[in-house]
Amino acid sequence: MKFPRQPDHLVLSPSGWSPWIGWGNTPEDRFTRAQVGEMERKGIDPQNPNAITVFREATTREMEWGRGSAPPVFQFDCPVLSTTRGGRLRVIAPNGDVKIVQRNGWAHDPHHLNRHLLTKGEAQ
Repeated sequence: MKFPRQPDHLVLSPSGWSPWIGWGNTPEDRFTRAQVGEMERKGIDPQNPNAITVFREATTREMEWGRGSAPPVFQFDCPVLSTTRGGRLRVIAPNGDVKIVQRNGWAHDPHHLNRHLLTKGEAQ
């Protein structure tokens, strides 16, 4: 299963900016402009980085979904910088910030209604 990179319609305030939102030069670009810029600053080849697909759920500040429904899931590729002592991964998020994600690719543990994605292998 493939999920979109981010919501079609974004409602973000300057104080509520998300590191998981970013834009490429074209919709087909694997990495965002901010990710490419950060890779270049760190001396990483943007054409061949070590990367992982990261999954995250929508927040209620971004969009609404029905009560009792699972939050929408988004996915995008993030270059991996290193592994923490605890086994998590330091990645370059779509906005160019360095963030820590779980080894299975999830930014945070998914909502219980989305946990089936962990076992079916769609999000691994």
